[in-house]
Amino acid sequence: MKRLITITLAASLLAGTALSGTAMAAGQRHDDNRYEQRHDDRHDRRDERWDRRDERHDRRDERHDRRDARHDYRRWERGQRLDARYRDNRYYVSDWRRHGLRAPPRGYRWQRVDDRYILAAVATGLIMSVIIANN
Repeated sequence: MKRLITITLAASLLAGTALSGTAMAAGQRHDDNRYEQRHDDRHDRRDERWDRRDERHDRRDERHDRRDARHDYRRWERGQRLDARYRDNRYYVSDWRRHGLRAPPRGYRWQRVDDRYILAAVATGLIMSVIIANN
């Protein structure tokens, strides 16, 4: 009797598993198609977003080019440091008397940057004075 119940139970479990496996496989194929469709849609949207990003980067490059075309202007004030590129001898004012400037103290020198005379320390670039050039 126990054998009969065990065999019947095993047969019903196997039959149920086979039917549900078939149903699951059929359902999975349908789900796979939906997944692929969703994946393709997402991929297309992602490509569109990248295209828009590329356009934004192109616009940034154009703005950067226009910015480079303008004169690099900065408002210099006492206590700031003069950039190393402006401490070069090209900007050095050796004939300070001719420009109506006072004699620079030891360790300082006059630099002409952006139509301004800047008295800055030679070693550190610390700005001591800024005078607007009138010529």
